Amino acid sequence: MIVSQTFIARKTGVSQKTVSLYFKDRALVGETVRKRLDEVVQKYHYLPNFAAHAMKTAQFHRIGCVLLQYGSPETSIQAQLMSYLNGATTALAGTPYSLVLEPVFFDPVTRQISHSDFFSMRSADGVIGISGGWVPPEVDERIARLQLPMVWLNRNPGDSAIRSLVFDEQTAMIELLERILTKAVKRVCWIGPEFQSAEVHFSRRLRYETLRRECGKRGVACEGILFDSTREESVTSALQQVLQQEQHYDVLFFYNFYFMERLMWLAGADRLRQSHKTVTCFLSAGEYSAKKCDYSGTILLPETELGRRGAEFILSCLTGKEDPSLLTPCPCRLL
Repeated sequence: MIVSQTFIARKTGVSQKTVSLYFKDRALVGETVRKRLDEVVQKYHYLPNFAAHAMKTAQFHRIGCVLLQYGSPETSIQAQLMSYLNGATTALAGTPYSLVLEPVFFDPVTRQISHSDFFSMRSADGVIGISGGWVPPEVDERIARLQLPMVWLNRNPGDSAIRSLVFDEQTAMIELLERILTKAVKRVCWIGPEFQSAEVHFSRRLRYETLRRECGKRGVACEGILFDSTREESVTSALQQVLQQEQHYDVLFFYNFYFMERLMWLAGADRLRQSHKTVTCFLSAGEYSAKKCDYSGTILLPETELGRRGAEFILSCLTGKEDPSLLTPCPCRLL
């Protein structure tokens, strides 16, 4: 017995067009008919041939999510990326679209890109890109060949050729500094990775320069302790330098929670607490939900919201009603 959509239509007493609508989007079919179709489909274990349907309609009802990572394919997906994915899948719930993960690994030494057949097969209707760092031109070129609606999350918006959703980090930093840069504060220390190379994430320079500018407006001295984040000895040396000089600073501002946590591990959390020093950083939503400690005075990056907006933007493009308002910078939250 061959089970087809024609067979399902005959068994339920509805037209083949109704069956087609049912598999396209169950919400398009009335509740009574939908229940009847549910029973027959489950009874005969029928699964529609979505690939054949896509070939006919040029629609796959899939959005490819390119997860750009650095290193080998054995590298695990960073935990904070899950917050972006949660937001995107929430936006797609109730729509006929699903999110398909496409890990892409870039080796900065060999310049080699390792990936699935995503770039060689046009098997999605749109693309969301997620990267915690610099995006190689090779990746942009391969995505461009797909000729699909595309948006990057947390990528430098300075490139006008790239659509990107970013956090409004500057506004959050200014609001936080207005709170912590009291008259008693004389010296601030920034601790973060170097940003001289063009092949680093834009937030490295943005955060440091925003801090220096706002401190300058208030007559507060701002010094930076920078390090090469790719070399463990450089990170450790910088953090030890902070510990040796921390008594000279009123505020320690870290690029992210990871480096702040590393310092606390080296020094002991009690030492910094007893010094009554202000210690702050940028915090990812993934870190916020995974760890249990005092986050007061930090800036939370709403990655879930960014993921939701990214998916909604792609959906707006696919429906022919592109909504550029979704690309406005996403407000951060002060804790």
